[in-house]
Amino acid sequence: MDIEYRRIIGGNFGDDMNSWFWEKLSSGGWNETENTLLGIGSLLGRDRDAHKTWHVIGSGAGYRYPLDLSSSRHWNFLAVRGPLTALALGLSEDKGCTDTAILLALLPEFNPLPEDEREGIIFIPHHRAAETCEWDTVCGNAGIKYIDPRNESLEVIQTIRKAKLVLSGAMHAAIIADTFRVKWLPITTSSTINHFKWLDWTTSMNVPYNPIFTGPGSLEGKIQHIVYRYSWASETIPTDSKKAIKYLKKRNRSDPFQKFRAAAIWKIGSFIQRSLQFKIFSKIRNRINNKAMKEASTKLREASKSEGMLSEDDVFQDRLAKMENHLNSIITIKTNE
Repeated sequence: MDIEYRRIIGGNFGDDMNSWFWEKLSSGGWNETENTLLGIGSLLGRDRDAHKTWHVIGSGAGYRYPLDLSSSRHWNFLAVRGPLTALALGLSEDKGCTDTAILLALLPEFNPLPEDEREGIIFIPHHRAAETCEWDTVCGNAGIKYIDPRNESLEVIQTIRKAKLVLSGAMHAAIIADTFRVKWLPITTSSTINHFKWLDWTTSMNVPYNPIFTGPGSLEGKIQHIVYRYSWASETIPTDSKKAIKYLKKRNRSDPFQKFRAAAIWKIGSFIQRSLQFKIFSKIRNRINNKAMKEASTKLREASKSEGMLSEDDVFQDRLAKMENHLNSIITIKTNE
């Protein structure tokens, strides 16, 4: 059985863990065949090669305008990330189990640590946010530890396991923290953050989604935030499933007018960003950067005082048991190829 996942230039621990995760769960047999596994990541929404069979366990929608795939015979939907992905793809609600990363709980090396062996508060931003801000300085001013999401995935995951509280701009940091029974808090830095993905997973675990907005922490991040807000995204968090699907479609629509509008806004944003790099604007640039960093530090400091969140133990165990059954189905298919 083949494994398909996103390979982010520069790295992203959530996607990168696919490279070793499945081998640890079931050694051997992960080879290129007509059977392909879609697991960790927002990989759903479009149709795929009908000459292959696509097996889905815990993957979700988010970065594609969703298609109804319920009647496609070359798809085997064992479980998707949450009920919103199930709705978006025309699947029954019971297919919306939870994210694949919960299966880390089956690996002895990732057993949750006792509370007295955990220490520190960490912040892990989305990998795109990591590119536009000096988060190590921001976090240092806030009195917390910065973890770069582009670092080696095993290193990031073990750091999450050892923390007392995870301030999470990266959804998989929250998912993995919850799996390790480490409290977490959702953080958004800009309009580039995809609320649909978060709502899909948090709904699957029966926990609320009320993120703290820190701001992007830099001039470059602020420009991207404004550009994205007025070209593709909406900062409004959907309040029900119908609005969530509408939000998903809005973020991923591709009609000619929208493409033209978005391209125009991006060009304006790029022009402003390049212009502010001239020496004559250095004072303005530094002032905006310093203010953005200070705002982000203040918000993270406030967030660090939170008790954090955690799914209920019975809900967690129920989702884990279901995902383990789905994993066993995948292993059976792989073994009998």
